[in-house]
Amino acid sequence: MTEETTAIFGEPPEGVPIPMLRIHASALRHNLNRFRELAPRSKVLLPVKANAYGCGLQTLFPVFTDAAVDMLGVANCHEAVELRKLGWQKPVLNLGGFFKGSIASIIEYDISASITDVWQVAALDAAAAGKSVSVHLKLDLGMGRIGVRQESLNELVAALKSATNLRVDGIFTHFPHSGPEAAPFTLAQNENFSRIANLLVQELGLQRDAVLFHAANSYSAAFFSETHHDMIRPGILFYGYYQSESDRLQFNDRFGFKPALELVATPVSVRTLRRGDGISYSSLYHVTDPSETVAVLPLGYADGIPRALSNQITFGRHPLRGRVTMDQIILGAPNGFEPITLLGSGVPSLEYWGDLSQSFSYEIMSHLGNRLQRILVN
Repeated sequence: MTEETTAIFGEPPEGVPIPMLRIHASALRHNLNRFRELAPRSKVLLPVKANAYGCGLQTLFPVFTDAAVDMLGVANCHEAVELRKLGWQKPVLNLGGFFKGSIASIIEYDISASITDVWQVAALDAAAAGKSVSVHLKLDLGMGRIGVRQESLNELVAALKSATNLRVDGIFTHFPHSGPEAAPFTLAQNENFSRIANLLVQELGLQRDAVLFHAANSYSAAFFSETHHDMIRPGILFYGYYQSESDRLQFNDRFGFKPALELVATPVSVRTLRRGDGISYSSLYHVTDPSETVAVLPLGYADGIPRALSNQITFGRHPLRGRVTMDQIILGAPNGFEPITLLGSGVPSLEYWGDLSQSFSYEIMSHLGNRLQRILVN
């Protein structure tokens, strides 16, 4: 490297500037308040599965406690135990099914269990041994995934009537369709849910005001007030993201959710390449100008940058050059070793990443790697 290029590039910063995922608490609080405005009479369960949608369960924990969230939802009992060990005292609902091997943890850590199959009632009741265990009845009314099917409801009622240690605290379902175009299907399923849930309350001799009915995820909570019931479960929109870029452009003026993530990385190397030089694996990109200065950033698809973005996106004024690799990406037009923003203000949205990579925001967020330094910004 010549003295001239050294002067232009400067030197890398001191220390080890790990790629940083900043999560803005103000955006999360704003989004939660928007849902409370949309469903003012409903409690709020926040789904925090998959490491809080990739944001970091421990990182976001102060938001959950400070914002007085009513309940947290997880995908399995391991995530629920982690919340208890972090200090979560309020209800935590295991939204997914559970294995017999999980029953000990359900009882020990006071986890609210979703009854998704009838066999779970007797197994959980027998293990409780006189201790009252909270359960929510999951109804499969169109998802075809987990939950008690309508043809098994009589069997479910009989099993629950024989159980002496289970306390039915909730009844819920999940909508397979979302958005205003799904209104006929979603609202029909919602009416069916209300009918069946009320019948279950009667059949089991429960007090209606002691049982939480819940069905609404992000989109149904936003679009269909009929689905709010006693509690809503806003997921992706709590974090400020839509399912697609077209949804973001079409609906966010109406709802005003704020994206919470900011991803910033500092170049580990800055170099000048000459015309004809290839960049990255398979040389998908070749320098066409007499020379081009590029920055190598120390993150790649292992950190959540989709490989499908290769040569397809520009972050502000920094085009992605060549193929995304496991640990590195190469961007054009660097300003020395100054940090570069990949997500946040002034760069393509997370939803746009999803569109370009034939994916969507949920998948990209949940794939954010554990090498990123997660920081809650207040």
